[in-house]
Parts: sequence; C-alpha cells; structure tokens
Amino acid sequence: MEYIYRGLALIFAGSLVSVLGRLLISPPVSTPTISLLCLVAVILILYGIGIASIIAHKSRLLIRKRIKVIGVLNDMMWNSDNTEISAWTDISPVDWKNAIETYIRANGIKIKVKLINTKDNFDWYAAILNPYGGVYPERSLKEHATLNKIFNYVEDGGIFVNVADIPGYWAYNPLLKRRLDATPQIYGTVMDKFGHITFVPARLFELTPFMEKLGLRVRNSENQNNFSDWSFDSKFSISEQLKISVDRVAIVEKNVEPIIKPQKINNIEVTPIFYSKYGDGKFLISLIWFGQLRNVNKPVVDLLIKIITKELYN
Repeated sequence: MEYIYRGLALIFAGSLVSVLGRLLISPPVSTPTISLLCLVAVILILYGIGIASIIAHKSRLLIRKRIKVIGVLNDMMWNSDNTEISAWTDISPVDWKNAIETYIRANGIKIKVKLINTKDNFDWYAAILNPYGGVYPERSLKEHATLNKIFNYVEDGGIFVNVADIPGYWAYNPLLKRRLDATPQIYGTVMDKFGHITFVPARLFELTPFMEKLGLRVRNSENQNNFSDWSFDSKFSISEQLKISVDRVAIVEKNVEPIIKPQKINNIEVTPIFYSKYGDGKFLISLIWFGQLRNVNKPVVDLLIKIITKELYN
C-alpha cells in the first residue's frame, strides 16, 4: 500500500512542478504562495522516492532507545480453548503484560508495556514478545509478510522474544481462524522385515521458516530424566531452584548463545533458553513448555522478564 501512495505522491509532484514552471515564467500569484508550492513539491518528491520514510524510520529507532517500550503481541483472542492460537503455553498476552508491569514497578524500572498486533509499526518497541509459543500470527501465509517483518525488526536492533516451544512452527491464518503447519512436509522411507518400503511423512524443525532463517538445530531430549534440574547462570539467578522437565533443546553452535548453563547429549552441548543474534538485534528463545501440569510457569516467566529488562538497560 505504501508503494501506491508513493507513486501517487510522485505523480502529484510532477503535476505541481509543471504548474510551478509556468508560474515562474509569468507569476500571477504572490512569491510566498510559489514558495509554499515549491515546498509541497519537494516534500512529495522526498516521500515518493522513499527518503521521507527512511528519515521517519531512523527517527523512530532513536526515540525507542530513549523511551523503552515492550510490545506484547495480542492479535488473537484468548479464551478457554486456545488450541488453534497457541502451542505449549497457557499464559495469555494480558497475563504477560501484567507480570512484566508488576516486575518493573517493584524494581523501579522505567519501561512501558503495551498490547500490540502485527499491523502496528514495530519501530517503536525496544522488545516484542510473542506469547503464543509455537504459533505466531501471520498476515500472509503466501508471502510470509509477518515473518519478514519480525526479522526486519530484529535486524534493525530489536529484541524478539518467543516464550515457548519451536518458534514459528505453526502460523495462524486470520481468514481461516486456525493455525496451519508453517513447516514443510517431507517424506522418508521405512523398510519392514519383509523388505516392504513405506513412505513416512515428517516435518523437521530445521525446515520451519523461522528456524531456517536463524540456522538453528533443535532436538527432542532423548532422556528427560537427565534434564529435570537445570542450573541457571548466576547473573540471571532467581529465588528458587528450578526443577523442570525439558522436552526440546537447541544445539549450542556459533549462532546460539546459552542463557543458562548448557548440558550435554551425546557429548553435544544443548540448552533450552538462548539468544540468537540477527543483524543488529537478537532473538530470545525459550523452548520450555508451559502448562497446567508443569510447575514451571512462574519461575521461567520471572527469568524471561529479568532477561528482557536487563537487556534493555545494558
């Protein structure tokens, strides 16, 4: 839509310049009026070629460095049955907003928190939190408009927080009002003892567009008993010792910065909470599952809030 407006601006600017040319040869109007028309023409040209948009974008980025605002995505209605809008989390956008506000008030931190949606301009927000876990709201499944908007936001220095599970594994379609697999399906083969081959469908985490863009490798934990007591780094210490069952972990590589002390699976370091840098910004990703049967909600929420607020004032 912006390209249409910019095109119209250039058309109007061209017409105005043509009129100004005739007025300058034989001006029937006052000099101040001609000056005003020249200014309007310059503004239209700057907007049409995109210069004004670039200046406005840079100005918003400067403002957000001084006025810290956290945006919590709230595109989808939260109710008693959220199977279509979320995955592996039972904490609503409003609950996240309230938890962050409670923490910043208690600690005297000057941060604002707003409920936003994917149509809003992300430039104003120092951090954006996706509370839907493995689901994210996608305005265009064909063009991945929201996904690209998120990555452009982080590239420009933003912090995007995914609170649970594989980020972007599901994409919510607002037209269908349901979530769809964002991860492409592939087929592998399985041979039985009689030599018969069966094609088996699978969706690999590495092929999820979100994961593919970040080059992340995630695995299901092979033995959850090994991950029932994960120790936290002292810089992000919390008041109680976490004893959590971790179902999925990221392999620690160059693009993965662990936030809590990694453990090993088959001599490979893995972690369930980590940073992944992208451009001038970073993603904060937690793979830990929330839910009524998992007594991890409050300590992990507290940890993520501490990380976000500390990051904004580094």
